[in-house]
Amino acid sequence: MSDLKSLRAELGHVNDLLADARAREVATVLAKLKEDVALLGITEHEIRRALGYDKSARSPAKYYDPSTGKKWSGVGARPKWLVGKRLEDFAIDAPHAQPWWPGEE
Repeated sequence: MSDLKSLRAELGHVNDLLADARAREVATVLAKLKEDVALLGITEHEIRRALGYDKSARSPAKYYDPSTGKKWSGVGARPKWLVGKRLEDFAIDAPHAQPWWPGEE
């Protein structure tokens, strides 16, 4: 029985060492990732798409009708609410993308 107890104690010690090593490696990888995100100006949307959380391939809206709330991405046929009108008058000012990191909103 004492062999079993000593083996379980060793296993517990090895599991603790593994958990500590994993935590250190995760911290190192996340620190490097945070640097790269800031350096390259990667946005939250780009990260979410790369990780597969956002699967929508739709283009973002470029034009907006304030009277109806309808939007158009500029892809495909021009919608009826824009026929005969200047696109510039309905253009959505694109916000400047900022590098993103959780908790730094």
